Amino acid sequence: MAENGFDLHERATSTGQIGRVRQQITDDGISSEVAINVGVLPGIPFRVKGTVMTRATIEVFNPETWEVKVVGTSVGGSNIPFLDQLLDDVDMELPVGSLYEQLLGQVPVSTLKTFYVDEGLRITRDVDDNFFVFTRS
Repeated sequence: MAENGFDLHERATSTGQIGRVRQQITDDGISSEVAINVGVLPGIPFRVKGTVMTRATIEVFNPETWEVKVVGTSVGGSNIPFLDQLLDDVDMELPVGSLYEQLLGQVPVSTLKTFYVDEGLRITRDVDDNFFVFTRS
């Protein structure tokens, strides 16, 4: 289930789109921000926009192989009046990792393999053979 978050998003919201993805990698882990644009119902011209922010831990097995476990997820930057201010003002993070631990007994692990990295570019592949190309901004 954790193997490909983009696949999960697409299946759950058939009228959704994924926008800009931003990652920040530190010694403590990885944080990702994904801009989303989701249609409420097919055929209705109203779309919910926002940014899904996820924190995860990284276990580095070697420079090319990382195992990632989700810690928590939050949403911000919504285009819904009042909800946008509430989400931005109240720092609410859903403890996804803890929920997995309680429900399944463990947090799912996503294995990422980096095939190329330099000062401005990183190319990574997940276990489903999806490639991700990140550029430094």
